[in-house]
Amino acid sequence: MALYNLSEQLLQDIGKQIINGDLKPGTVLPKVETLSKNRGVSRTVVREALKGLVARRLVMSSTKVGTIVRERSEWLWMDPNVLLWASESNNQKLFYMQLLELRLAIEPAGVHLAAQNATEKDKEEIRFRYNQLESSFDNVLEWPNADYEFHNSILLAAHNELMLSLVKNLREVLIKGRQINRNVNKSLSDDEERYKGLLLHKAVMEAICAGDGQLAQEKMREQLLRLVEIVKAYPS
Repeated sequence: MALYNLSEQLLQDIGKQIINGDLKPGTVLPKVETLSKNRGVSRTVVREALKGLVARRLVMSSTKVGTIVRERSEWLWMDPNVLLWASESNNQKLFYMQLLELRLAIEPAGVHLAAQNATEKDKEEIRFRYNQLESSFDNVLEWPNADYEFHNSILLAAHNELMLSLVKNLREVLIKGRQINRNVNKSLSDDEERYKGLLLHKAVMEAICAGDGQLAQEKMREQLLRLVEIVKAYPS
């Protein structure tokens, strides 16, 4: 196995332990030599993995103490790996609730901007993505991606590069969250209730295309608050 793959695997293993709380803030990691022996890999592999952890601010290196796990508030949360590890952790419910709180802060503003800034081409793309979403309503595998692309088309139409860049970092966990939401929602409610969610998407699309930012914002917020109730039903 290539050096990169070995160091990447070690990075993943230790990163997940930190995010999961198995290695708590303040914990001093074993020395490079010890990790090398315990994991059956070279010291170079260990050093590369530790560099990855340092880059994500999960650990800090001290010449006197060694490699120390940092406080959660210091982690580089917007790193795609950190986000993905958090989405698979024991605190999955808390993570997805915080993700929804972030969406509530961003997406209502995003749809309002889209209603103001969308070109005719943007509107065509939003309609196209909504039609794809509607077509995937009964397809558990296709829905998460179709839903993400619909919301992404709206953010593209907002023409705010900073907002778009932030959400792109969240892509994998947003799709994964939609998969979980779909499964939980299906177990809690009938198709009529799920169809209400689809209609809210349609209402957002129509409001944006009509240039009604206030209505688009209201409907998006209503949809996200509906998802909050679904996340509350996640197993603890």
